Amino acid sequence: MSSVPDIFYSEDSLPYFYENNDFFEETILDVWKNCVVPSALSIFYTVYKVILINLCFSVIVSTGRVSQTVFHILSGSSGLLLLSCLESTKGKILIVVFFAQSYFLLHLGCMIQNKYDPVEKYNINKIRYLSNSNVVKYSLITVLVFEYYLLETSTWFEIRGIVMVFAMKLISLAEDMDKGVTNFPTFFRYFGYIFCGGNIMFGPWISFQEYIVSYHHPTQKNLWWINGILRALIISLFFLTVSNCWTNYFITDDSNRWLIGYKEALSFRTSHYFICYLSEVSMLAAGFKNYNIWYDPNKWRFIITDPLKIEMPNALAIVVTNWNRPMHEFLKRYNFSDIYKSWLPLGRFYGILITFIVSSFLHGFEFKVSVVLITIGVFSYLQFAVRDRLARTFDACIRVYPCKGKCNHKYKRDGILCRICLIVFSLFTVLHLIYLGVLMDSSTDDVGIYEKWNNLYFISFWVMLVNILIIIVI
Repeated sequence: MSSVPDIFYSEDSLPYFYENNDFFEETILDVWKNCVVPSALSIFYTVYKVILINLCFSVIVSTGRVSQTVFHILSGSSGLLLLSCLESTKGKILIVVFFAQSYFLLHLGCMIQNKYDPVEKYNINKIRYLSNSNVVKYSLITVLVFEYYLLETSTWFEIRGIVMVFAMKLISLAEDMDKGVTNFPTFFRYFGYIFCGGNIMFGPWISFQEYIVSYHHPTQKNLWWINGILRALIISLFFLTVSNCWTNYFITDDSNRWLIGYKEALSFRTSHYFICYLSEVSMLAAGFKNYNIWYDPNKWRFIITDPLKIEMPNALAIVVTNWNRPMHEFLKRYNFSDIYKSWLPLGRFYGILITFIVSSFLHGFEFKVSVVLITIGVFSYLQFAVRDRLARTFDACIRVYPCKGKCNHKYKRDGILCRICLIVFSLFTVLHLIYLGVLMDSSTDDVGIYEKWNNLYFISFWVMLVNILIIIVI
């Protein structure tokens, strides 16, 4: 009798399957067939609708034969058409209700200000209880009510990103109105801006002025435009497959805890890159690009993230800046710069902390997201403080940002000692990215935040404790 068991009928079949490693060895071709191709096909329907609708909008606008009202109607209608891709009817209704409510509140705030304070100019230190900005904040409370009381979790997750960009547009527009940068928009202007097809589904945030520029100075469409769209699409699909497929293929589940942690964090980061580049595809297709190259017909980019600076970071502050550039610009330019300045007398730490708390508010106060954002705020401050202290103590150019202009440090940034220090700081930053990134893995919902961090020995907190001691001692 053969020594090889009958794998279909024998009781020994199960051990045979698991002992024969060659039988279960997954090849690159298997990953391509079973993961890469299905992942790409899973987003095909949504992506082709986003590209096609925005291409049509962009081509029509480029003719220069549409009035401003028609432009706004086309912009808003393209966004509504894309919203029809959402599965949740309740989610669609929420977005429309939020739109109607926000426009009413903006109009009400504008009427109140014109009636009671028609001539007083914008004052950053004034408590404007009836201002547009505060009316918008009240409307954001309504969003939280929808999130926690009126919507199922799955429905909220489907529309959360849309509502977040919606809220950012609303806040920036209200602040610009308060400062006199722009006037109260007509209904169609507001409709076109909020529901703009270029960023309704995946972002990013753009200001009202940037949106209006696309009508008065439409970009010139050519082969470089198509090339820019295809380039961003290919990069987007690459990061999608890395997140879904290649991380699991190259780092298996039987690896050590640090590699598994790196895999989970990398999978989350690459999924973020996927969305960012898909957002760039949408914006380019709609005819938008970065303002510094707006009038250059041969350059088509809308930079949202910088994966290289995130994967090989100098400090967490660099990661924060390049994670989502439009959102970073939003936080600097609008309400949160005022919030930061109001808390700054208490110390730089409190100013940074409150900014990250407000950022977590925009993300919907999901607990693990809030923990990650607030922790990044604390860690980035400590990194900044300890490097500043070390730079002054040892007269070395090792701060987070290099010297502007001529460097007067004894030890220059390109010197061997400074380079070694910068490499060490970069390695610690990568460690923090692993430590924080593991929380964004879906397994966190099952095992909890404490268990995920305990598995990594709370390493980042020990590193930051050393940073605190350095700040105290030196």
